[in-house]
Amino acid sequence: MLRPKPALTLIRCALISTCVALFALTACSSAELLLHGGETQVKREPRPPEPGPYVLIFAFDGAGYDQLMTAIQSGKAPAMAGMLGKPEGGGLYQYAYSVPNAVSILPSTTIAAWSAIFTGAPTAWNGVPGNEWFVREKMKFYAPVPVSVQEMDDNRAMITDGLVGKSLKSPTLFQQAGVKSAVSLNPVYRGADYFTVIDPVSMVSLYTEFLARGGGENSPEKMDIYEQLDKDSVPKLLASMKDHGVPKIQVVYFPGIDLYTHLATDPLPMEVAYLETVTDPLVARILDAYRNYGILDQTYIVVIADHGHTPVLKDARHALGAGSNEGPAAVVKAAGFRPRKFVLNPGNNEQDYQAAFAYQGAIAYVYLADRSTCPNPAMTCDWKRPPRYRQDVLPVARAFYNSNKTGKPVQTMKDTLDLIFARVPTPPGKNTLEYEIFDGHRLVPIWEYLIRHPRPDLLQLDRRMQWLSAGPYGNRSGDILLLSRSGLNQPIQDRYYFSAPYHSWHGSASMQDSHIPLIVARKDYPGAKLKQLVDKVAGSQPSQLALVPIVRALLTSQPPAAPAVPPAKPGPDQSATPAAKSR
Repeated sequence: MLRPKPALTLIRCALISTCVALFALTACSSAELLLHGGETQVKREPRPPEPGPYVLIFAFDGAGYDQLMTAIQSGKAPAMAGMLGKPEGGGLYQYAYSVPNAVSILPSTTIAAWSAIFTGAPTAWNGVPGNEWFVREKMKFYAPVPVSVQEMDDNRAMITDGLVGKSLKSPTLFQQAGVKSAVSLNPVYRGADYFTVIDPVSMVSLYTEFLARGGGENSPEKMDIYEQLDKDSVPKLLASMKDHGVPKIQVVYFPGIDLYTHLATDPLPMEVAYLETVTDPLVARILDAYRNYGILDQTYIVVIADHGHTPVLKDARHALGAGSNEGPAAVVKAAGFRPRKFVLNPGNNEQDYQAAFAYQGAIAYVYLADRSTCPNPAMTCDWKRPPRYRQDVLPVARAFYNSNKTGKPVQTMKDTLDLIFARVPTPPGKNTLEYEIFDGHRLVPIWEYLIRHPRPDLLQLDRRMQWLSAGPYGNRSGDILLLSRSGLNQPIQDRYYFSAPYHSWHGSASMQDSHIPLIVARKDYPGAKLKQLVDKVAGSQPSQLALVPIVRALLTSQPPAAPAVPPAKPGPDQSATPAAKSR
């Protein structure tokens, strides 16, 4: 979603062209969805309505723990505050439990995090490692949320054709639970019965506005376009409930929080204001619908986010851009590699690259070829073979280390990196090894490095890097991983990120990016019992990976006596109250 400013006009034209082209292709199911918005039936034979308990998941994109809790405690978010009840300390509330120490996976960024959240599987096992990534054995680049490239093709396919779900190698919550499920807007919806989106004209307009403002500023009075994205999604999901009954699992995804915060000139306070003035009324509207059905007291409410945001300086010096003669690409060039162009699909005469990149904000993946298979220009590398450790990986790791320390060979990279990770490459068909830290001379296991150089600011670094890098799909996070200097413990002038210039970013292992809200609530239900259930499932080091087992445990709990299906409300409000239906 984040693009260099010079490309904005081109992208806007491409979006408009895409929309026109799709109007000519309405026979295609994905085109129908994008053209008309509303609801698509994902499962061929949707499940019939079922009795409670129900699980309602509010998925807040980009809402950091501190920002959400500040909004809830401010008195300006009555729906969310009322949902929790009176605070009792330690994350315990009258009717809820807010896990005080839940963390994201790495990278703490949108697509990787939601993929982990809704599969419960670590990144190296679910196969989706970021907003964009490179599959070496196919020489295929994926960018459902483009950062280093400009094309929007995969972004559109994410919405209309389930690109993220098709890329996942692990079953989703909806497949695992085996109950009637519905998803609003979230990119992970494989296995759900229904998926709801807003209409295409609004989508094109919203993305165009977001891209246009990427080179400008944001302000409270300019939050209207992001508010509209979140607001327009709610009637679609409520209409789906009206037609098909309340699902056992309903996911309500609000992406506007993240879009707004990336461009906000004072990101963290302005995010709090957005949560209070935009998000909370939408939460209230959905809770009212469940209340009108008479099932709110049978519904577990879960609130979770993918990551937080760290304020950064919006300039070319701190944005480590995506050009073949700058930043990371300049470093690999200096090390003797031919870098891949920063495009979604290079031309037929541009397939001779020996290095590729995928950006995740505070993290960048560097993919390397075995250069012995393609020593000369115009030769295509055999990307099915892993790179050689001494001849390919080490030269690039040293080039990044030296550029960061001394400014040689690339001056603009000096003092921009926090840590450089690498590993001995693994042949295809075997689980990859965990990343280790390159100290300028050798690779050092992360646990060993942390004993010598304690980094409490990088939360659970060893554990989370293992999730990312060690597994059957661990090579999708590259052969070298760069972690930029970031975090609120650094002065803002010392924070860097891999992207075009913006006012905030995320992706790091810092507290601000990684500390996420994870709340379980239920009307008139003791918070202490909810805490007991969550603690039993999530353990002493809770993370996003706990959502799937938590939801499955909630579904097997014993609810109060309830009718078989959500009842229709009698009287004059009958038309506004869904009757449970099944196809």
